[in-house]
Amino acid sequence: MSARKIAAWFLGPKAENAEWERQLISHILEDYFHWRRNYFPSDEILITESLRRDHQDFRDRLGQQVDEMLAGLRAHFPFYSPRYNAHMLSDQTMPSVLGYFAGLLYNPNNVTPESSPVTLRWEFEVASDILKMLGYNPPPESGQTTKDEFGFAHVTGGGTVANLEALWIARNVRYFPLAVRDVCVRNSISLSVKMTADPVEIASVAPARLLDLRPNQAIYLHARFIDAIRRHWDMAHSEAIRCAHELISESEFSIPHHGPRAAYGVRPPVILVSDSRHYSIGKAADVLGIGRRNIALIDVDPMFRMNVASLAAQIERVKREGKLPLAVVAITGSTEAGAVDPVHRIADLRDSGENFWLHIDAAWGGYFRSLFSDEEDVGEFVSRDLTIERGRYSKTLHLRWGSPDVHDAFRAFHRAESMTVDPHKMGYVPYPCGVVAFKNDLARQFATEEIPYISTAHLEDLDARRHRGPDTVGPYILEGSKPGANVAACWLSHRMIPPDRTGYGEIMRASLLAARELYERLIHWEHGARANGENDRWRFVNVAPQPPDTNVVCFLIQPQPAVSLAQTNRVNRRVYEAFTLGSVGDHRPYSYLQPFFLSRTVFERSSYSPGAISPLLERAGIDPGEYRQEGLFVLRATVMSPYHLLAAETNHQQVLLAEFAERLAAKATEAVTS
Repeated sequence: MSARKIAAWFLGPKAENAEWERQLISHILEDYFHWRRNYFPSDEILITESLRRDHQDFRDRLGQQVDEMLAGLRAHFPFYSPRYNAHMLSDQTMPSVLGYFAGLLYNPNNVTPESSPVTLRWEFEVASDILKMLGYNPPPESGQTTKDEFGFAHVTGGGTVANLEALWIARNVRYFPLAVRDVCVRNSISLSVKMTADPVEIASVAPARLLDLRPNQAIYLHARFIDAIRRHWDMAHSEAIRCAHELISESEFSIPHHGPRAAYGVRPPVILVSDSRHYSIGKAADVLGIGRRNIALIDVDPMFRMNVASLAAQIERVKREGKLPLAVVAITGSTEAGAVDPVHRIADLRDSGENFWLHIDAAWGGYFRSLFSDEEDVGEFVSRDLTIERGRYSKTLHLRWGSPDVHDAFRAFHRAESMTVDPHKMGYVPYPCGVVAFKNDLARQFATEEIPYISTAHLEDLDARRHRGPDTVGPYILEGSKPGANVAACWLSHRMIPPDRTGYGEIMRASLLAARELYERLIHWEHGARANGENDRWRFVNVAPQPPDTNVVCFLIQPQPAVSLAQTNRVNRRVYEAFTLGSVGDHRPYSYLQPFFLSRTVFERSSYSPGAISPLLERAGIDPGEYRQEGLFVLRATVMSPYHLLAAETNHQQVLLAEFAERLAAKATEAVTS
């Protein structure tokens, strides 16, 4: 393990690899120009030299406008720099930038092979990469079939769309048995389902009870329903498929055809997710007609992970009220704190007799799964020694990432029905690039309302109970037109930096250890102050009582002696303002004189109840009553940059995280004493 290889994967904070990237971009452009010129080269030249001279004024104005555009962009935040530790943004891998640049020139629409003959194939390769990284089985090679279950994944515009699509399909799968039962009752079709140990006729099962079918049972019910129709009317498989689609479309319980009123009337759906949820879950509940008030918020523990005991209690409440626990959303890498919900314990709860679709929102944390690509001890791989020296204080620590619960959560990914992961976050590829992944490829059939064209070969596969992967994505996804450039970016990045421990695992290691270093520097600041005889009138308080689950460090400045929460919030707001750039009207200042960047968040009772975060309030000496009234202003450092560890492992003299901590301390002193 070594961070040295990272030096080849990125442009570098000082554009150290600029010449190399310039050559490759020039090569891409020249090849693209060559491609255009060689399509029917004998065609007459349309834009002649004379015609080009007629538009010299436009060319001059375009050049000037480009210069003005570039001048404006120079006011952009320096996300690429290790001095930037604010939001979930960092440098992009050089292969991803080159892939994006090449892809945008060809401008493919990755919805069908007819508009993206190359990049759609790459999307399937990216999907297989992601499925394997997450612990799902990838589909067989193109043209091949298998009797084994495999997954389905595709690129989306981002995690919000991916979460919506996953919950959309979860909703359609869970309520599908109602429409099947309705059709079977009206047409006297015999079809058995396994509600307990022994199969029973679906017509004999009460609709509310039928919704307790496990997600995978409901998915496979689709094929069994088609087979029941084929036997009932003694028809060919292709005719049975068409007949099944028509009959389902006539049922009032088919949500895609008639809306959710009848189906939701049997048992209204509820989504269960922790207080640390992303706002996209609320949007999904709104769009799917579930309603934001039917989101059950689960308390978090002191590490801001979902409290599984609270989850179990909420599920029981939902069932008592005659509602359906539609889906539990586990978060691995929450937006505010980077916390990892105990996926393994949530899956254990379901296996103990509960029933829900388990979706993992791994938009942030998905690529950390690349660390688990072999059996080697992950904690040992993500470890290093750190010496903190400050005046008379010196302490050597052995940093090692992750508690057993965090490791077990990542190892349990394969137990979920679906997952969201964002390559444009911890995959370090350009926006927009999200991925939604399903454990069972057959789930995609619940996203299409059209009867697919069934070839003879596909019918033979169905009769033999064999399956093949899709040859397109358009019919099975939420989006319509979608770019291929982001696919090219992710594809080239994965080809050069594989999403396993030898590739992306090294980047994850660098980020995790840098975040842990910052955490330890804040923890040990008070010890250093005492050793050096300093009398600081404040202290760092980390939001979590243990090292962060991922690479987000949340903390606050606590004045000493204690003051009101309103005053504490004002102190932290002043510190934050020293680490960001505001805008005045339409003018945004350049970042050249801003040495470090930090973000912030606000904990409020609507998100985190005083009871849920009482350990934090107690450690920080904050009265719960004040918290209810004021909320809590929290400083937040997202340590994505891979360059901190690269600097440490190449004996770089400048330690930017030490400088960052020093500046935080200086600004804290100013804020407290002013």
